[in-house]
Amino acid sequence: MAESLISKPGVRALGVAESFRLGSPYSVLVGVVMRSDGMIDGVSLGRTTVGGLDATESIVRLYESLGRNDIQFLMIDGCIISWYNIIDLEELARKLDIPILCLAFEEPEGDVINALRKLFPNDSDVRITLYEKLGKPKEILLPGNVRLYARFVNIDYRTARTLIKKFLKEGKRPEPIRIARLIANAVLNYGIIVQRT
Repeated sequence: MAESLISKPGVRALGVAESFRLGSPYSVLVGVVMRSDGMIDGVSLGRTTVGGLDATESIVRLYESLGRNDIQFLMIDGCIISWYNIIDLEELARKLDIPILCLAFEEPEGDVINALRKLFPNDSDVRITLYEKLGKPKEILLPGNVRLYARFVNIDYRTARTLIKKFLKEGKRPEPIRIARLIANAVLNYGIIVQRT
């Protein structure tokens, strides 16, 4: 699997990103299917709860809504989305049965566990367990002194780094994530504009 992902010229990724406003019940979740040659051939919209515990299931639904069997791996913009809605990467990989990459673009900082205890006293134990399951991210250094931090399941470091490079055109974010993020922001802003009119 790893070698075929590296060598195949038209490998397909599903990039997932979200956008939300604190105070809103849901965030906008977007998936973009992209080939490594830059061709977009699928988009899916979904949602997940702001401050909830449904991020994993929300991504599963997003993936399943595409109805495809040619997506070879998933890359996600962050493991903790929508205000501490923590993704269970192992559960996600088990349900989708494809490699999962979860990327952060700044060096992790702050005491997440303490924040979880303070902000979510009723279910902090569940959230802390999910957070600890993620483990520490691996630093990935790419050409041009691009540095990012990755957690991954069903894939090794070398393959993860190669796939990120395949989909990186400029900046730090691989194209499937970058485009998904742009769409998520646009959908969120459109919803806010509609609500105001």
